[in-house]
Amino acid sequence: MWHNVLTSHQLEVWATPETEDLLKLLDQKRQTKQTLPNLIIADIGIRYGGGTSLLATELCKWCADNEPNLKVLLVNPRQTQIKEVEKRWATRRGASDLLPKISLDNLESAFTTAAQSLDLEVNAEALRIAINNLKRQQSQPDKGAVKGKNIRKTATEELARKMAMIPLMVMANEPSHESQDSATDSLQHSKRKLALDSSIGELNLYDIKIDLEQTGASASQLFKDNPLLPAVIIYDQDNYVGMLSRRRFFECLSRPYALELFTKRPLRVLYEQAQAEVLKLQGNMPIVMASQLALSRVSDDIYEPLIVHLDGDIYSVLDIHDLLQSQSYIHELATKLLREQTQTTMFQTEKMASLGQIVAEVSHDIRNPVSAIYGNTECLMTYIEGVVKILRTYEKEYGTTAPVIKDILEEVDWDFVRSDLPQVVRSIQSGSRYLRRLVDTLQSLSHMEDQANPEPIDLLDCVESSLTILSGRIRNIQIVKNYVNLPKINGFTDRLIQVFMNLISNSIDALIDLKSQPDLIKQRSQMLLKEADGRTSGNVQTEEQIVWQPLIMLTAAIAEVDKSQWISIKVGDNGLGIPKEIQDRIFDNFFTTKGQGKGTGLGLAICYQIVTQQHNGKIVLRSPYLNNNGDVTIGTEFEVLLPI
Repeated sequence: MWHNVLTSHQLEVWATPETEDLLKLLDQKRQTKQTLPNLIIADIGIRYGGGTSLLATELCKWCADNEPNLKVLLVNPRQTQIKEVEKRWATRRGASDLLPKISLDNLESAFTTAAQSLDLEVNAEALRIAINNLKRQQSQPDKGAVKGKNIRKTATEELARKMAMIPLMVMANEPSHESQDSATDSLQHSKRKLALDSSIGELNLYDIKIDLEQTGASASQLFKDNPLLPAVIIYDQDNYVGMLSRRRFFECLSRPYALELFTKRPLRVLYEQAQAEVLKLQGNMPIVMASQLALSRVSDDIYEPLIVHLDGDIYSVLDIHDLLQSQSYIHELATKLLREQTQTTMFQTEKMASLGQIVAEVSHDIRNPVSAIYGNTECLMTYIEGVVKILRTYEKEYGTTAPVIKDILEEVDWDFVRSDLPQVVRSIQSGSRYLRRLVDTLQSLSHMEDQANPEPIDLLDCVESSLTILSGRIRNIQIVKNYVNLPKINGFTDRLIQVFMNLISNSIDALIDLKSQPDLIKQRSQMLLKEADGRTSGNVQTEEQIVWQPLIMLTAAIAEVDKSQWISIKVGDNGLGIPKEIQDRIFDNFFTTKGQGKGTGLGLAICYQIVTQQHNGKIVLRSPYLNNNGDVTIGTEFEVLLPI
């Protein structure tokens, strides 16, 4: 097909007998000063040297190094449509264009592309005759030509060609060359520095400017000297005007009589014809957000470059291809990070599930002896009181004057033992009661089976159970409780204990974080001193009298929300608080303000799910918030609202 349409315009056409010897043949012709072709049409999937390297890449490299005027037109015979990113891949390697699979339906447009590369005027009549002849030949195929064809060899060659296409499809595993474009190298270098929150100002930007009074030929020369330049920035006497993209510039020049009309006249004439709406973004805008704005444009402008406004009056051009490539790299980073976090969370979940089962079994084994100790202390107290009563009776009847009895009483310090023994038993009772409560709470929290139906529960018991479990962490923190009697609600005890544990644990972490920063503690104490001086007009207090102390406030009340009554449990602290800019994301999965290895970002997300989805409630964040005195407190408060 190529031979027919090209020879229809009196072009000399020849082909290499062995595709792998093409570069050797070209090099030989060049050294012997023979005539080289003006255009090479190459299959993009052919391998070079028997390896995985594509002949197209080596061919473009050879032309760029030895014969810059020799043009290469690539064809992908395995695709009926060419994507823009694939076409850019081809042009970046030096090809003039990339065409899809050639057929009689698109042969005319393919020949037109080849003619443009050769600066050849298309003879429509000759082209039509050549294509009609091909259609007649296709309707009468030579059946004998297929007879001698080696099917196995053909299949093997096709498989090899498809395998050679893999580097093109992934566009990442191709060997690098020293002659690759510097812009591509800088983009690869910048990608290694990109982070999830990187801005477009960190990407490869172009800042080539041109004045409106310069001729269109000057702009054409700029695009010719910079093959990767996506657009030029238009100025009018040092005042920024806009942008003229490569695509729109050459679209204007492709119109009839455009070369005579635009190249010798001021660029202002062409710019008025090609002017279009330009997307201008700030340099500190994140890459992901910029990609969304760029892709939301109308289809005609979706591949147009962007203007990036940097500090001051500095404007640069960003290629949409570089933007999308960077966005894809950031998406890969985010996917990798999410995969790592998910894997870590799965390991943690599995470990906690095993630990929960062990705790449930151990707590069940501990519960029996603890119950025995607690139950027998009552009997022990009764027995001791009886023994003491008997001893008092003996003392009253017979006295303690006998030398043997007197010596024994002094030896055991009977007066102290008689007063301290009940206290020892009561201490054992208190410890065993606390231990039994702790075991019951652990057993309830580590219960592995899902409850089929919610049961009536007391929310204050859930809060107290959470405090019991966290008692080891709150020894140096003041706990202020403001409770009222609450009605029971239907719910799941273990899950609500988990909610209050997470909220109180977060408050403890915030207080510990603040406690480790003496400068912030001093600032907080001075703030409290100012608040105290503002409320009192009498005695003036000193900074030593008012010092910041870690504090957690637990409040239980009946609240009216949306004309219905809810139970309100508030967990507040006087820590650092949560910045306004991240409060909307505080319940998102994997979002955490804690350092590396200190938080998984799932605690508050789980709390939100348990309260809203499993109990039809609400959870509200306030930072800063109002305390019981009506004063604004710099800290954090979470309010759990559950319907009665």
